[in-house]
Amino acid sequence: MKKVLKLKFKTAENKTSMITVRYPKENLAADVVKAAMQKIVDAAAFEKDGVAIYAKVVGAEYYTTQTDDIFASDAKAE
Repeated sequence: MKKVLKLKFKTAENKTSMITVRYPKENLAADVVKAAMQKIVDAAAFEKDGVAIYAKVVGAEYYTTQTDDIFASDAKAE
């Protein structure tokens, strides 16, 4: 299974924006994640067409996905 951490923000235009972190630490405390996200907001370092992409912290969630292979071809045999 693969796990990612999705950090949800609102833009300055009140649209949803997200950062996806691959290979996150397990069991991060809510206050630690929120503080890190607030630093991103406070830095005001990310804009698109003059609009702040990460203007307000909304939340964070772990997403877990599972891949079940049906078959895999052996590239060396071809």
